[in-house]
Amino acid sequence: MKEKNNLTPLYQIEGIVIHGRGIGKLVGMPTANLQIAQKNKLPETGVYISKIELDTKILYGITHIGTRPTVDNDSDISIETHIINFNKDLYGCNMNVQLFSKIRDPRKFTDLSALLEQIRNDCFVAQNFWGIKPADFGLTIDIKTHQVKLNDKEVYLSAKEFDILYLLFLNPDIAFTKKQIYEAVWHEPANNSYHAVENTIFQVRKKFKTCSPKHNFIKTIVGFGYKYNAEQKTYTY
Repeated sequence: MKEKNNLTPLYQIEGIVIHGRGIGKLVGMPTANLQIAQKNKLPETGVYISKIELDTKILYGITHIGTRPTVDNDSDISIETHIINFNKDLYGCNMNVQLFSKIRDPRKFTDLSALLEQIRNDCFVAQNFWGIKPADFGLTIDIKTHQVKLNDKEVYLSAKEFDILYLLFLNPDIAFTKKQIYEAVWHEPANNSYHAVENTIFQVRKKFKTCSPKHNFIKTIVGFGYKYNAEQKTYTY
């Protein structure tokens, strides 16, 4: 990825990551909730493309500033950042967030699935902004229509199958536990029941094998869970 060094952020926020309500985890998009000293100096509410400085790392994501009308009626302003391709525990860490382009205003969604779909679209906008793109063509995923193609041949996935594939695809460097996948896709506590995850991944693999036996986009991490097989060539739009 080529860094846009000549860009000047609209605003910078620095603070400590605190515990939120965990809603992000239940839609497969965990967020870092930032506590800052003076909220009266925040920019206007909205969802922004952001660059994150964490220790010596530079990361990228989207930052929501405002209330959360979809999940509660709280009037407090929160600062929540979803970091693309990252899911480590950041509680207590100091984080610097630079805000660049504003994507949209906050809005209330009908349910968590609709919220997830919008966050996916926001991440796609941020990826395009930063030039984060897979190098080669192979698997094609349309996040707006949920259409999946392999070598121009459509692979018909159910809603849950698509959600698991896209969750792993969006975070190629991350291995997810079965618990994390269940809670992200089914939007409820797993309660140590992972058969649905195992069966859904089995179905995804079966459908891709029908189209092309050599392709396996989901890799099993023995004793842990699953991750996206980054060795496969992919493209999203």
